[in-house]
Amino acid sequence: MDATAVQAHLILDWEDEQSLPVERLSVFVETASNVRRLESFSVKTGDYTWNVESPIFFQSGDRQWAGWPHLEPAPNLEKARFPMDNYQVECVDAAGKKDTASFSIATNAALLDANAGQVEGMIFSSQKRVAVYSSSNELLYFDIRKNNWISDEAIFSGVKDSSYYRDVIMTGNTLCFLPKKFKDAPDKEAKEMEGEDLQNEGSQTENMESENIETEDMQNESIQNENGEQVDGLE
Repeated sequence: MDATAVQAHLILDWEDEQSLPVERLSVFVETASNVRRLESFSVKTGDYTWNVESPIFFQSGDRQWAGWPHLEPAPNLEKARFPMDNYQVECVDAAGKKDTASFSIATNAALLDANAGQVEGMIFSSQKRVAVYSSSNELLYFDIRKNNWISDEAIFSGVKDSSYYRDVIMTGNTLCFLPKKFKDAPDKEAKEMEGEDLQNEGSQTENMESENIETEDMQNESIQNENGEQVDGLE
């Protein structure tokens, strides 16, 4: 069992706009031989070890990977956070043969104490993606927004069986998952426009009753999302 590479990501998950992110670690090991011979693996840093007895497998082209996407911080770690440190991975195959590999975790520490609305202002080198899911949490799409996806409705119309999506900001080996946006919830932009229309309607009514004058209609410009550079999707 020869471990040839490790793909590790620190995942920061914002449940809503106000709360701090929940952390998890995704670790996958590439092997030179049949990856399905890998029976278990462990991840160690400092005095704590995470053991995975039933890894999941996938293949991308000629590359084979085994790992686990949902390692949680150790209960004894401060504030339920992963240390910014070096990690050792030990793989064991069905014959008991072992091999090791390593990776390190580093991120902008300010992100760990930020709410979702502060994230983009803290990251200066990043890639943006959108992750679209079904109602059973199956990942249906992960890539940049398409040119015509200028609203939530356009995203849901463009991905069959979609139920919600999340904006994802990628910086280094950190993935920032912003809060879920559901199919049955109105767009933020639509809410703002509706609020402006109601406010304008109220102002017009009040002016007509008190001064009997006409008011001008207001036009709202649609906001288009910026598209990043095209790269292959993942996960």
